[in-house]
Amino acid sequence: MSAPPPQQPGAGAGGVPQQDALDKGVQAASKHFGHETNASTTEKISDGIRSGFKKLTGKDVPIKDKQ
Repeated sequence: MSAPPPQQPGAGAGGVPQQDALDKGVQAASKHFGHETNASTTEKISDGIRSGFKKLTGKDVPIKDKQ
């Protein structure tokens, strides 16, 4: 028997990524500019946006992260 594949960050039941509105926006923007990104890359970018927003404003992004 083989072990199940590792889940990606933000993955829900069955390994299917749960994307919040920020993740979907990042994915739509990257697609618009001609770049295809996987769920892991999208999650890293959105986490970086959250971190930068918090450093800049001192507040959390008003979109809850689905993890």
